[in-house]
Amino acid sequence: MAKPSSEGSNGIRYGDARQVLLDTVGAQLAIHGPRAVVLADICKELDLSPALVNYHFGGRDRLLAEAVVHEYAKLVEGMNAVTFATTTSAEDQFRARFRYRFDWTTSHPGIDSMLNYTHVLDPVGEILTQEFEARVSEITISDMAGLSATVAALYHGHPIDHELTADDPLYRPEFADLTAFVALSALGAATFLTGNHPGSASLSAQFPALLASLRDDFTTRVIEHLRFEFTKLD
Repeated sequence: MAKPSSEGSNGIRYGDARQVLLDTVGAQLAIHGPRAVVLADICKELDLSPALVNYHFGGRDRLLAEAVVHEYAKLVEGMNAVTFATTTSAEDQFRARFRYRFDWTTSHPGIDSMLNYTHVLDPVGEILTQEFEARVSEITISDMAGLSATVAALYHGHPIDHELTADDPLYRPEFADLTAFVALSALGAATFLTGNHPGSASLSAQFPALLASLRDDFTTRVIEHLRFEFTKLD
């Protein structure tokens, strides 16, 4: 007697439906934002029952939030990977991380705002439960630990190949405020200089090379500012 297939007619293994929905919705959100995500169309395209959305996520809003967090985790994983793979110099390491963040923001305009403004991610205040926020916090800690490594690398004058936490010998308490400054600066600059802000959307379409140049100039200025702040630590 033949064994029942573990795949549906669409070729998707039954156990993979949750991940397929996350990846597909994440790709839609990245380009178009939440309003353009029509789950009925996505389920039809994937040949999946819409009931699976409720089964795996409990509803559309939760699925969208899960997809955003999933993409955020991939962003941080990618930033940390490119950071620690860059070993030529501390400055190259810092620039590689910034460039990755700017490029991601360019290709993920729909998710960018959902990460930056929680009311977009959770408009009615029912999605970001304590458990959900704990997961986001864990990803953010990894993000800050990777960024802190680039700040410390500039201070010590050599690349660092791991996330930097407060118990690391290379860490200094002053790095916390400097890392927060860099994180907030990069967040705003990435959104503006990639054309994902109303004030820069037209510039992005007409003068993409100019915005790329401004991105590099911004990164240089942040590095110069950090080096100036380092002089106060010695």
